[in-house]
Amino acid sequence: MEGRKSGFFSAQSGVALTEALIVMPIMVLAVAVCVEFTHVVYQWNAAAKAMQLGVRKLIVSDPITTDFQAVFAFDPALGGQLIPANAAVKSVCGPAGANCVAGELDRLVNGAGTMWPGLKAYYPSIESDDIRVTYELSGLGYQGRPTGPVVTVRLDFLPNDISLLALGSLLGFADFIFPPFTVTATSEDLCNSPGGC
Repeated sequence: MEGRKSGFFSAQSGVALTEALIVMPIMVLAVAVCVEFTHVVYQWNAAAKAMQLGVRKLIVSDPITTDFQAVFAFDPALGGQLIPANAAVKSVCGPAGANCVAGELDRLVNGAGTMWPGLKAYYPSIESDDIRVTYELSGLGYQGRPTGPVVTVRLDFLPNDISLLALGSLLGFADFIFPPFTVTATSEDLCNSPGGC
């Protein structure tokens, strides 16, 4: 007759609780990673949409840089001649508001009422220090063009921290930093109001 097994190592009570204690932290971590990934992707998409709409506003608005007229001045002696592309000829605004027309920068970031929402309407944590606007010769247009030069408008979104809600609290992870990204477009009329520039 076989003897009945007994003892600590053959006892089965509490096995389910032990397994749960081992698996539960892994499950919580997996859920936290999914939540954080979703949060970061959402923030990235919101920032990308804000930049796309921002550059669209820039190409149909008054120039945002203080030296735009001086940098892109027409040469009367070359009236009607094509303007060659030259990436070295540029006018830059920012970061931190350097060389920017304050009112136009504020209009871009904060908007001008409901008819002209700013970047903050799409990505609320963006600040003036987070963007840089660059105008450079595109190789389009001609000397003396009545509506001004045709330039390439580049809007750069500089690194911005995103707080990791779950992983930051649970494991002390540092904030996620966006890599800088750029959106470009070719200017249209560079004027806030039709017929007013």
